[in-house]
Amino acid sequence: MKGKKIPVLGLGTGGHAKVVVEAIQAAGGYRIVGMLDPKKELWNTYFLGAPVLGGDELLTELYQKKLRHVFIGMGSSLDLTVRKKIYDKAIQHGFQVIAVIHPKAIISSSCHMKQAPSIMAAAVLDPGVCLGVNVLVNVGSYIGHDSVIGDHVHVAPHVALGSAVCIGDCSFIGLGAIIRPGVHIGSNTVIGMGAVVTKDIPDKVVVAGVPAKIIREN
Repeated sequence: MKGKKIPVLGLGTGGHAKVVVEAIQAAGGYRIVGMLDPKKELWNTYFLGAPVLGGDELLTELYQKKLRHVFIGMGSSLDLTVRKKIYDKAIQHGFQVIAVIHPKAIISSSCHMKQAPSIMAAAVLDPGVCLGVNVLVNVGSYIGHDSVIGDHVHVAPHVALGSAVCIGDCSFIGLGAIIRPGVHIGSNTVIGMGAVVTKDIPDKVVVAGVPAKIIREN
């Protein structure tokens, strides 16, 4: 039937999931039929009108019931691989992780995005930007032209990446951070809130400050 919305299941019911749900509703095309969350106290409650059905153990059963599409409601976490773990689990069960693109995001026609991007309201992606798998670009962030963002990266709200910035897989760029053009950020690295990064940063470290310095291994 033309115009019929595709049923979709949400994975995670944290604060970021509220932002994702509203982006899905604004974009249209999907109907949220339920949420999964490991916290048992949330089961049989409702999340923004959608029933919390249970935990991830229901994925097999829901797939057998012909549900095929999911979205990831998890944003930041102390475990930088958590978005990757959720994505991988969904794929292993046969689900398609949908792209969530808010209609008020500004994305160049020459931007290349791999599977399952999440681009929130007022984000700006310049020409030549390349996003890996399952990248989250949060509210109001800017990614300069020809930047390359690795798989499962989370760019927090109001981050500014200069041109030709490269970010490795599973890294987290904190709220309001600024990264100088041409800088390379390693994998599994945390850029702290408000940091100003002026030089390359290796894998598996946490940096903070103005200018940003390594404060510990991650």
